[in-house]
Amino acid sequence: MTTTVDVHAHAIPREMVGAMHDAHPEYGPTLTERENGTYLSYPHGRRSGPLPEGMLEVSARLADMDTRGVDHQVISAAPPNFNYAMPANVGMDFTRLQNDALLATAAKSPARLSVFADLPLQDMAASLDELARVVDDPAVRGVEIGSNVNGRNLDDPDFEPLWGALADAGLAVLVHPDKVAGSERLTSYYLQNFVGNPTDSTIAIASLIFGGVLERHPALRFCFVHGGGFAPYQIGRWDHGWRCRPEAQTVISTPPSEYFARLFFDSLTHDRMSLQFLGERVGWDHVLLGSDYRFDMADGDPVGSVRSLGLDAALEAQVLGGNAERFLR
Repeated sequence: MTTTVDVHAHAIPREMVGAMHDAHPEYGPTLTERENGTYLSYPHGRRSGPLPEGMLEVSARLADMDTRGVDHQVISAAPPNFNYAMPANVGMDFTRLQNDALLATAAKSPARLSVFADLPLQDMAASLDELARVVDDPAVRGVEIGSNVNGRNLDDPDFEPLWGALADAGLAVLVHPDKVAGSERLTSYYLQNFVGNPTDSTIAIASLIFGGVLERHPALRFCFVHGGGFAPYQIGRWDHGWRCRPEAQTVISTPPSEYFARLFFDSLTHDRMSLQFLGERVGWDHVLLGSDYRFDMADGDPVGSVRSLGLDAALEAQVLGGNAERFLR
């Protein structure tokens, strides 16, 4: 029987929110109860919600997983809680509190929950310290990072020590868009999510490839959410550009398409034809089940979305869980 593993599942434990606010009330979020549900509110004015109970409490999460046919989730921070823009000391404190809360959540059902750890990427020394603190916990199957860090792309030289440490630890890397490029033009119609998120993932993939990160660290394994943004659709353009533009050849010596064999992509495309294309373009052995649990932009039936493709049993089992076992530590 196929074990289904959702690699794109966010969590906001109640105890974490309270601990953050107690530690740094000028920066920490609060949970606010309203008539239509619970909201996460931040001192700078951002508010997220209403939050489904499964984002906050384990019992509701497990019930949702049962309903959706998901056997295991690798839980991770919600992007508003990356905290990269915070002062370094605040970011470090919040990261520790968040990782402790995620690990405590997973410990309540270790057979069904594990963790992508958070890192305070605005401070590389603090990131390496936090990685060392959590790396030996068996519940930690990888790390989740943003698609950029305060506007710096992922090929920034400051991140090199992190890539080496993650490769040595054998940890998977889940990349989630945040603070997306062009956001000043995407303020209407929720375009910062519809267009901004896939755009920033595309920039992140291009930066890792053209910046040589994948060439320098062949053991690294990255997964990009939302089906990899627009990158899978642009592989041919990137290869053509690499052949005809000298600027694209300054770091890497082989066509960009060759590096896609080292990348993974979640199944969250919201469209059967798009998901079919993704699997055929990058290989079904590089597609992982992902739901975006449990925001409104999530797939409410991620397992059903994969099964609707009519793949043969072996390929379907790979996407639903087998590939995740290869990807995760």
